Amino acid sequence: MKILDELFYGNISGADLKTSEKHKKACKKELEIYHKLKPMLNKEQDKLLEELLEANSISGGICEKEMFIYAFKVGLRIGIECSKLNS
Repeated sequence: MKILDELFYGNISGADLKTSEKHKKACKKELEIYHKLKPMLNKEQDKLLEELLEANSISGGICEKEMFIYAFKVGLRIGIECSKLNS
């Protein structure tokens, strides 16, 4: 099946990507730090931390989307250029 068919039928998804061991370790470390820090905070500090984490999550998602779009465009440009070589 061609790549466009796979995309159309929903067989391609970023959710299919396997998380690297390096990423798993970094996430585990973040969680450990969070659980150590949380009990040390008063209510106001805790609220600010939660707001910071939420803002960081939103920002990270936007960045991921923009990187995906950029990489997709670069991939298309490479494909177009390669197709011109075979002409």
